[in-house]
Amino acid sequence: MKQFVVLVAGGQGTRMQGTLPKQFLPLAGEPVLAHTLRRFNLPGLEIILVMHSDYFEYWKELRQTLPEIPEHSLVAGGKTRAGSVANGLSQVPAGSLVAVHDAVRPLCSKELIYRLFDAAEKNGSAVPVIPCRDTLRLLDEQGSRTVPREKYCAVQTPQVFYTDVLKAAFQLPGTEQFTDEASLFEAAGNTVHLEAGEESNVKLTFPSDLILAEAFLRGENQF
Repeated sequence: MKQFVVLVAGGQGTRMQGTLPKQFLPLAGEPVLAHTLRRFNLPGLEIILVMHSDYFEYWKELRQTLPEIPEHSLVAGGKTRAGSVANGLSQVPAGSLVAVHDAVRPLCSKELIYRLFDAAEKNGSAVPVIPCRDTLRLLDEQGSRTVPREKYCAVQTPQVFYTDVLKAAFQLPGTEQFTDEASLFEAAGNTVHLEAGEESNVKLTFPSDLILAEAFLRGENQF
């Protein structure tokens, strides 16, 4: 079965307090996006990169300066994350498996990617999660209260599905309200299969996340 990944790099990265979208910010001397693309440089896996069309030329010029960037298709993003994913999915053929991944998660291991595709082929979906480390409080009209963290987990990407089933889920009304594909997939009546994620698979949202990612990279390069 053919395998695809839709890398979502459509955001502007305003919380990172930079002038460029965060996928272009430097991580260990290279753009975040370069690190992410290399993680998905796997045999038989086709890469679809979704980004704001304003940055197409910028990226095409930048990639010429970077070594070992795998071949990929470039697709214009939508006004929202869901719109960007839908645009990427439109390029994925039926009868395949597709992963959807945040381009600003540059440290997912190739072992995790392989494991998620295998699990999705067996179970219909595969979504990586990690335990919550911190104490959690639920905010409501009465104020807040502690909830048992062992009943919760943090959700990561890549999230892998049968392409036809995920595309059908995107036909639901109100897709823009969903913050990840697993939520939409579940709302369409499908069962989400969870797999163990990785602590190093951090999403770069705030400036401090770049420091953490660089530390993980240094740790990888020591072995």
